Amino acid sequence: MKRKKLFFYSNERVSYVEAKGYRLRMTAVVTFLTIVALFVTGFVNNSYGDFLGLGFKTTNELTTENAILKQQVREMNERMNNYFSSISSLAQSDNQLRSIVNLPKIDLETRQLGTGGTAVESFGGLLSKDADELIGTSKQLLNKLDKEVEFQRSSYEQIYNQYEHNKVVFASMPAIKPMIGTYSYHGFGLRNDPLIGSLKRHEGVDIHGDVGTPIYATGDGEVEFTGPTGSGYGIALMVNHGYGYKSWYAHLSKCVARSGQKIKRGALIAYSGNTGRSTGPHLHYEVIRNSEKQNPVEYFVDDIDYEKIRAQLVDNK
Repeated sequence: MKRKKLFFYSNERVSYVEAKGYRLRMTAVVTFLTIVALFVTGFVNNSYGDFLGLGFKTTNELTTENAILKQQVREMNERMNNYFSSISSLAQSDNQLRSIVNLPKIDLETRQLGTGGTAVESFGGLLSKDADELIGTSKQLLNKLDKEVEFQRSSYEQIYNQYEHNKVVFASMPAIKPMIGTYSYHGFGLRNDPLIGSLKRHEGVDIHGDVGTPIYATGDGEVEFTGPTGSGYGIALMVNHGYGYKSWYAHLSKCVARSGQKIKRGALIAYSGNTGRSTGPHLHYEVIRNSEKQNPVEYFVDDIDYEKIRAQLVDNK
């Protein structure tokens, strides 16, 4: 469609002249008036509490809101600092627990290296200096808290694993007297051999009792040998407790446990006798740790109740 043209009468030319640029000037005028109208409307709306609901805020409102937000961030930072005091107390308890389960303590320097802070992002140019510092401090505290919690969680996991390990080790350790009877605290080491009448190293302890006195396993383990030894030990039995520990029972009248059998501490394994190179009924008992003979007396618990242990073994089946 052909665009219509606008003409006006010119007295100078005494004729009608086309009005060029009219539309452009009209558009400019309308745009200007619209901007002015929007500005006036926004100013009036903002001055009277945003009655149109446009979401504008006054400078005072923004200032108040900013101050409240900063105060809230300061309070959160203060609370996070207080949490670090609690974590310090946990660190002390943590070292006590580590000592109980035979783990090395964590010194302050090691802990600080493991929980050191990291660089945080700055909002310089977008926020005021104090706001940027507040947010930066918050991020540093949160990062440090994250690392403290993770460090403590890892330590507690080590403590728990060591505790579970210790339970197995302690249960396996030959830690009770294997038979009711009398013995000498000085029976281990060099002593006068009653058969040859001269000094000889005695690598265990002799517990005296009647033939047929029950003998109990001194720790959890597996029976490694039972039967006649063909030596001065007569009928004997050996238990491998693991973790470097073994126990040896000699001069027996009878073995109850079988070779290869898994046993628990307090289980009946044999009866005492007078077999082998023996001057009277007794049990010769040895404790071996990492191939070294130990003084068995140092492992004895003198007030052991064998019947109670046996009852516990039955209850746990």
